[in-house]
Amino acid sequence: MWHLRILPALVIALAVCSCGPIPVTREGSYAEDACIIVPAPSLSPDTIRIALPGPVDPDHAPIARNESERILFGHLYRTLFTLDCRNKVRPALAAAWRGVSDGRRWLFEIRDDAFFHDGTLVTAADVVRCWERPEVAAVMRAARIDSVREEDTRIVAVHRRGYSSGSRREIPVILSTPPFSVALRTRYARWPIGTGPYAMEPTPVLVGRPYRGPLTARPFRDPGSPVLVFIEPGSRDPRDLLEGAVDVMVTSDIDVVDYATSRPHLVTEPLPWNRVYLLLSTTRAKEVRWGHSPAGISRELSASLALEAVRGSARAHRGPSWWDELSPCATFSEDETWRPALSHSAYSSSGRHRILYIGSDPVARDLAERILALATAGPNSSAGSGEIFSAVPRLDTVARALSAEGVTENELLASLLEGEDFAYIIDLPLLNVDPRTEAAALTGRARWLSGLCDGLADAIIPLVDTRSHVIVRSGSAGISVDAYGTVRIVGSSSSQEK
Repeated sequence: MWHLRILPALVIALAVCSCGPIPVTREGSYAEDACIIVPAPSLSPDTIRIALPGPVDPDHAPIARNESERILFGHLYRTLFTLDCRNKVRPALAAAWRGVSDGRRWLFEIRDDAFFHDGTLVTAADVVRCWERPEVAAVMRAARIDSVREEDTRIVAVHRRGYSSGSRREIPVILSTPPFSVALRTRYARWPIGTGPYAMEPTPVLVGRPYRGPLTARPFRDPGSPVLVFIEPGSRDPRDLLEGAVDVMVTSDIDVVDYATSRPHLVTEPLPWNRVYLLLSTTRAKEVRWGHSPAGISRELSASLALEAVRGSARAHRGPSWWDELSPCATFSEDETWRPALSHSAYSSSGRHRILYIGSDPVARDLAERILALATAGPNSSAGSGEIFSAVPRLDTVARALSAEGVTENELLASLLEGEDFAYIIDLPLLNVDPRTEAAALTGRARWLSGLCDGLADAIIPLVDTRSHVIVRSGSAGISVDAYGTVRIVGSSSSQEK
């Protein structure tokens, strides 16, 4: 679901408003503040081994589509600026910036020591070419960014539209999200050439199957920093890996977290609540479009799903949510993604009666199976079943034929676009830089939700919030986290990112 994850999803305070240049700040200075959740040791080991929770695909770089890719890509690629755990803007590839024309135009000055991993200097033209990729252009349209151009060799100009007078002076924080990471793709390298503090070692190209060996990243900016070895999941129990094979692990498995908490040589810290899982029903969207307001689910049912259905760290969803912050339809009138574009199959009671989810996502699977169990039990079997029937119109007509099915990401997106199935379980990040951007991104992927504007809040059924934990071998590594919950390795004080 990378299209639905790359944009954050709970409104945050945009504290930085500037019309003048920002002083140059060392990129690694964020690691000196409260964003460090595990302090770095006085002396880091030469190599830090990191267990990834899932597979990594180089073809996705630099835009992560799962937790493993977020961890790895966060060390390899950089945006113009970053957003730290306290929602403060920090310089990255850009040393300074300023807003002009009442904030409708922003100028970003590339820092003098910004280099690609092949040793070439990062220029404004490189940034523009990188952002011309179709997947980035789609995000720019949703974020109301009209154009990006090279103002000078070292200056990138960003033009945007559709902002109220009260928000124009705020820096477009959307540019700190993964789609705007700066990287160069070449036909000769499997990995895009990055700009971050670590550079990926080449990996073998195996015809017909992905490479599943360890992935090694070496420090690019500071040769004194430790080498990072990323280990993809295998058949071994994660608890066995913690007994010597790895130094750092990010997991949402509560059994593994409980085990690590009991071990004196391991440090366990919770990461921010960073995802919300939703139930999207085509029949509910149709009722909302007709002007009706179907019932939602109670906090009690949400808490029950978090406790009993999800085998991970979960809680009842807590608002306010980005969909509660949407303005009336007039705000979106100039954005074509808000125009209804419905197929004949959308909302069809004769269509496929499935609750669709990505099969590789265990939380989505758990929720889909519990929703199916409540539906097939009948509306009078329990309070929870009654709430599901009230929240999902026409469920009574399809309950006996309903099924829950896990599919690939591409299969889900293909069905989601026109609402070809009865319902969907999807997840979105909780953090949000702009509700309108998030809404445009969602309706661009699910066109049967377009045109609802502030009614989109009635069409969405939030289920649970989730988070992961980071487990660290004592004395091996420090851990920092940014506003989006991305984990980064922090070495000893003498070898922090520079």
